[in-house]
Amino acid sequence: MVGRVIDSLIVFRILKMLTTPFEKQQAYKFGFIDKRGNRIKKIKDENGNDIDNNPVTQKEKNSLTPLHRLVFNLKRLIEKVPFGKTAFASYAVALLLLKEETNLDQEQTDQLFEDFYKHLKELNVMNPEMISEAIEVGKLHEDRPYNLRRQIKQNFTDTGEIKIYPEKTQITDVKEHSIGYGITIYQGMIEEETVLFTAEDVY
Repeated sequence: MVGRVIDSLIVFRILKMLTTPFEKQQAYKFGFIDKRGNRIKKIKDENGNDIDNNPVTQKEKNSLTPLHRLVFNLKRLIEKVPFGKTAFASYAVALLLLKEETNLDQEQTDQLFEDFYKHLKELNVMNPEMISEAIEVGKLHEDRPYNLRRQIKQNFTDTGEIKIYPEKTQITDVKEHSIGYGITIYQGMIEEETVLFTAEDVY
């Protein structure tokens, strides 16, 4: 019973971060993100010179953890105008990245997907066509290389920033990872780093 309560609290924490406006996030109050959730990487010192804007105190670091960065990235995805299967596929990948970051088990993951679906409906950013179009997302041949159709943001630098992999970047060692919202999610390697993606992300 206690374990199930803890499981629910982890998912609740993620959903709370998703539903809290950027301007009410601690990272915004500390000046690490703007009102749209974009990272403010540089600020001016007293002499007008650009300096790195990184968390220093423990409270500041707690406001901008890797989990926060992934959730903020997903929030920005939601706030863009949805465009059918591509948007839904992006949501599925983003939720699985959250699963990997927080080590959620399958029951927690299912709950997260269900609660996030309800959240999208409450925001009126999805429609029935999105679900039917999502089913049309294609399949890939495993163990053959692909190239990114568009940039993706995953993994982290040594300073905790989300890495950006530009379009046309090659992905190798492609294998099926899981299913989210009926969409097949794949994992592959960009050099020595693992990434998650769908058939919509590559060619």
